[in-house]
Amino acid sequence: MPGGGQGQVVGYGSLPAIAWETMPVPVGDDAVEPGSVLAAFGLGGSVTAVRVVGGGWSNRVYRLDAGAGSFAVKEMCNPWADPGWERWLAEAWSFEQRALAAGVSAPLPVANPADGGCLAWVRRRTGAARAAVRLHRWAEGRPAGPGPVAPAIAVWAGQTLATLHGLGVRAADRSVFPVLSTDTARRWPELADAAHRARAGWASLMTEVMPAVSEIAELAREAGHRPQEEVMTHGDIDQKNLIITPRGPVLCDWDLAAPLVPRRELADVALSLAGWQAFDIAREVVRSYRQAGGDDTGIQACDLGQPMMIGLDWVAFNLERAVGRRPATPAETARVHELIPGLLAAIPRQAGTAVRIRDVLKL
Repeated sequence: MPGGGQGQVVGYGSLPAIAWETMPVPVGDDAVEPGSVLAAFGLGGSVTAVRVVGGGWSNRVYRLDAGAGSFAVKEMCNPWADPGWERWLAEAWSFEQRALAAGVSAPLPVANPADGGCLAWVRRRTGAARAAVRLHRWAEGRPAGPGPVAPAIAVWAGQTLATLHGLGVRAADRSVFPVLSTDTARRWPELADAAHRARAGWASLMTEVMPAVSEIAELAREAGHRPQEEVMTHGDIDQKNLIITPRGPVLCDWDLAAPLVPRRELADVALSLAGWQAFDIAREVVRSYRQAGGDDTGIQACDLGQPMMIGLDWVAFNLERAVGRRPATPAETARVHELIPGLLAAIPRQAGTAVRIRDVLKL
């Protein structure tokens, strides 16, 4: 499952969250045709405005204003070329609806009336191949911001996690979802060599973090694959997917909802919302989770193995784009060269925090 984040405006998996105002970006010729979107989702009225507001490696997002209201239109790009992505999305959609029914704050999705699913295939302005899109009601608010969150948001996050885990939803088809893997750690020397051959400015960092990468892989192997303990959950609760509205936080980006072991997600969310530094915030997430009825099983260092391996997968994905092993536009290539040094610098710090997690959380 992809991880890591861009921290822009509207996000999926590792992307930003629906709903805050940005400078308008012109809609390109290959953009989705807004009238086709309204028709596909059974919405009346005419389009009054449309603009690109964000996106990244797995989607592009538009704000569409029409007679029926304002909407976030999310074009799904499937950058992994995964043939099973629509089945994953269908499972995530089912869970998203369960979470909304349980009272979790999230943008209101609009179902495709043809089959009740979340996805519709619509025309592009150029008449080129059709685009797969999702639609949500626009949620006004401001981004949570990249640093440690406020204590009130930490409390909300713990309560929200307890609600999601308490639903006890099991994946209808576990084979749709990835299994914990340490392949990226095994390939790290090869990836470092590729960076050196490409003369990337950050190639030396790839070598420097190898001991931490090995430590993360060992924690992941110790944790192991435990499908019997997993429940469906959001899978990416962090700052980039939180919008702060007058009525409180709203959780966006449900498309990569997946089965996870609850305490592993709890540890990951706690540290992510703490920015891996404000440990009082991390402790507040855990405390709130348990007060709301969440599992009180003790968190161990190995519980961070899986989320940190997902982070390494995200680094590897970007590295392969940077050195030409995966397709990327010149702008995307430039962006990942900027992104990678920060991702690499975080690896030893996070590994060091993981091995002392019980002291960090005062468990």
